[in-house]
Amino acid sequence: MNELVKHIEAINAKTQAWIDEDPGNRWAGMITTDVKHWEEYGITTPAQYDRYMLEQDVYEIHKSAYGVKGRHYDFDNMTDQELKDEYDRLCKVASDEYEREQKFYAEQVEEFKALVQKTIDLGAGDEETALRWLTSGQKFYHSQDVEGWVWDYNILFTDYGKELVKKLEKIVTYEEWLEAA
Repeated sequence: MNELVKHIEAINAKTQAWIDEDPGNRWAGMITTDVKHWEEYGITTPAQYDRYMLEQDVYEIHKSAYGVKGRHYDFDNMTDQELKDEYDRLCKVASDEYEREQKFYAEQVEEFKALVQKTIDLGAGDEETALRWLTSGQKFYHSQDVEGWVWDYNILFTDYGKELVKKLEKIVTYEEWLEAA
């Protein structure tokens, strides 16, 4: 077990060094060195630990690649190399998916900006008035309603969308929520 603890301590030291390179912008959890914890998982050696972590990585990154966790894997019948190969393949798929999503969101931002400009050209005169016109048919009770409105344009989690929410929170009129008696 001393080997396992030393192995995990080395991993934690690398993680801490990475954090220390830019402590204001980096954080990470440290892995427990509690031997009893790892024994509950049947892990007593560095090789077992590495295998377990690789299985977890494959399981989790499958979601980034395909939108669902990889519950279908038969890890017991996969070699370490098969797991590594699957991990590499999933990383590529997830990276491609991320790039596709970023392109989609950039297109959505441009479409929304074009809508705002069209509204300005149709007589709104400026961005604030255009946004007021675009939101005029909506009821807003809370800032989450503003976020929902921006979400509907597929831009909420873009930098532009985040700034738009801040602008809209100052523009829209919030109605009071009346509960039924």
